[in-house]
Amino acid sequence: MSGENTANITQDLEQWLKSDVYRENADFWARAWNMVKTPYTQMPDLPYITAIPEALSRQGVRRVLDLGCGSGWLSIFLARQGFFVTGVDLAEHAVELARQWSEMEGHELGFDVGDIADLPYPPGSFDAVVANSIFEHLTLDLARTAIGRLRSILVPGGVFFGCFDKVGTGPGEYYRLGDGTHVYTDKGRRGMLLRCFSDEEIRELFAGWHLNEMETLESGSRILWAST
Repeated sequence: MSGENTANITQDLEQWLKSDVYRENADFWARAWNMVKTPYTQMPDLPYITAIPEALSRQGVRRVLDLGCGSGWLSIFLARQGFFVTGVDLAEHAVELARQWSEMEGHELGFDVGDIADLPYPPGSFDAVVANSIFEHLTLDLARTAIGRLRSILVPGGVFFGCFDKVGTGPGEYYRLGDGTHVYTDKGRRGMLLRCFSDEEIRELFAGWHLNEMETLESGSRILWAST
């Protein structure tokens, strides 16, 4: 990446972090997680869960970053399979719930409060990144920035797993950003971002990566495996 491109990304990121849209989005996730009082320790019923640790093991992965970990269900699931997991999320209370759950099960996991666009990890920190149902809550430019950051913190040949959910408008009031991202304004979801990435946009985000597999589920969500 050229110095000019790096400077442009840094400038765009600084503008994003100072924007009203960013602030309201962060406030939405803080409000949503603050309503959760105790860790919810039931694993979700998703058809691809067991395939994640199996594929990571085949590729020799040990250190995993759980991007947008929420209250930690995927971090805990992978820790049970013997992986060394770090979870990161924007919402401070979500991270605290994840820490509580980890302590309940006796895992020694790391959980950090951090922004997906400005991850606090040095290059080569992880063998793999997992991002389950995260990117539909990002703008296109923010997704581009995040993917660039992820590549830098992975080891050479590092692995990415992501589930890109197929989402519609759903109930509520919203306005559209220039890239088509919905920004909700109704009381229940004020500040939440929602965006359905097309297959072409996903491939564009991972230009320069090795796209190992992209599968469309019955729900319309896309499962992506890629490597650096």
